[in-house]
Amino acid sequence: MAVRIEAFDPGLHDTKDFRCGSDSQDNVLRRTAKRQQRDGYTRLYVATDAAQVDEPRACLGFYAINAHAIGVADVPSDAAPRAPRSNLIPGVFLSHLAVDGRQQEKGLGRILLVDAMQQCQRAGQILGVRLMLLDVAADADESERAQLQRFYASMGFRPLPGRPDRLLISLSSLPPLQLGV
Repeated sequence: MAVRIEAFDPGLHDTKDFRCGSDSQDNVLRRTAKRQQRDGYTRLYVATDAAQVDEPRACLGFYAINAHAIGVADVPSDAAPRAPRSNLIPGVFLSHLAVDGRQQEKGLGRILLVDAMQQCQRAGQILGVRLMLLDVAADADESERAQLQRFYASMGFRPLPGRPDRLLISLSSLPPLQLGV
């Protein structure tokens, strides 16, 4: 199935049947995303079936990103060479990424993560952004957390020293974003 990833619009996207296996993620999409986006705290992007043209379009997966900063002392030295005097490294935080249970194990999570990384690169073309950070799901059991950590590691993320569930990637390590993409 071909997917379309677009900015979340509560009038356009149907979230009522979304079930990813995590009540907290489901609730973010159904209950708080609209308010957090409206209030400027996050930007949410949803995946829909590209062939679906009628509205509302079913949400197959989503991610949310927001501005973030992390202290220089909290990241490996190679993640922040020549750090600014503020001792804060600007970044983007991937606060949520979830795929509907009926779409899991089909590669949609990877597609959403790549799109999020590209959004972060676009942000870096407009303002200073050095890192992308995320927390591995706190409500996941040990096996699920290990699986998620392997998934993110396969995409280039690595844990912060002393914080194995907080991961980062330097945006400069990503392939250059093609203009017009």
